[in-house]
Amino acid sequence: MTMHAFLTNRFRLSSLVLALSLLASACGSGHADPDPAPAQPGPTTAVFEVTLVNLTAGQPFSPLLVIAHTDAFSLFKEGEAASVALENIAEAGNTAPLAALIGDAKSVIASATGPAAGPGKATTVSLAVPLAAIVTTRLSFAVMLGNTNDGFTGLSGESLASIPVAGSRSVDLIGYDAGTEGNTESADTVPGPATAGSGARREAFSALRDDTVGTVHVHPGIASKDDGLPTSALTVAQRWDNPLARLTIRRTQ
Repeated sequence: MTMHAFLTNRFRLSSLVLALSLLASACGSGHADPDPAPAQPGPTTAVFEVTLVNLTAGQPFSPLLVIAHTDAFSLFKEGEAASVALENIAEAGNTAPLAALIGDAKSVIASATGPAAGPGKATTVSLAVPLAAIVTTRLSFAVMLGNTNDGFTGLSGESLASIPVAGSRSVDLIGYDAGTEGNTESADTVPGPATAGSGARREAFSALRDDTVGTVHVHPGIASKDDGLPTSALTVAQRWDNPLARLTIRRTQ
């Protein structure tokens, strides 16, 4: 074999060895893509922003207590007698008995409290509800109309299931009478700011029920001393037109 042929063959062999080495290196040094990051768990709760707007000119609302619950719980029904918890709200703006009641109720899923809303003002609370329960979850609340005997506004059993994330629903609300106290509108029986400085008793809650109706019903409105109700300490300034409030439920999660 000539020297030229020998060198040529050796060059070819070296080239083949180098190519095989590079191929092996490429195969051996390559590594599998890292495992994809585990999927982050989605939210387990639905969060609702609940805003109550007072549309009246002369009726302050009591502090807000919003309840998320199942069908087994009912805050009020028109034509049925008010519970003592509702009576405390409607006559005194006192949510403590209702808070104690829902604390022991398995049918209550969540609750949230917010400050009082004066005439023309709003109050907002945030309510978190387990997603697993959202299909059967309902919302209820009641607030006192401060310059009344036992007037309130509220909502009982509003479904939350169909409100999508970033969606909202608004509900216009009317005035109700708890049917627990006669509407004398007197300074002795109306605890709101309209009777402040009167020197009268301004009694809030009374266990005595003396309303002739006896059940929750649409409030007849304020008669007032301006229109000749002799027992009234109220004026036309405390009257309202329905709707007297608007509730907006916005789902943020």
